[in-house]
Amino acid sequence: MVTVDEEEVILLLVLYYFNWAGTLEEFREFAAHFEDKGERIEGVDPLGIFAPSSEWHYVMVMKTTSYEKALQSFKAYMKKYGRPKTSLGKIEIFHTFEELGYPG
Repeated sequence: MVTVDEEEVILLLVLYYFNWAGTLEEFREFAAHFEDKGERIEGVDPLGIFAPSSEWHYVMVMKTTSYEKALQSFKAYMKKYGRPKTSLGKIEIFHTFEELGYPG
């Protein structure tokens, strides 16, 4: 948890696993848009696109202040660029025990 102007802000890690169904050039374009600082939604900080050791081709990792902010980011991308060439996807959110209300 982070304190900003005496208000606690919860930071979540959001992982979006996906399989890519486009060309390499289309993937590079997709990755550039994801990492473009000028297109970010406030409260969403993209950390990168990685190749996981699982059945998925890639995983996008972002730090966000809420799940709604992550969804807003996905929706803004699709509104501006259309549906990315992903065939499948799965989203996971990671919380700390403190964020879930476990006693310290």
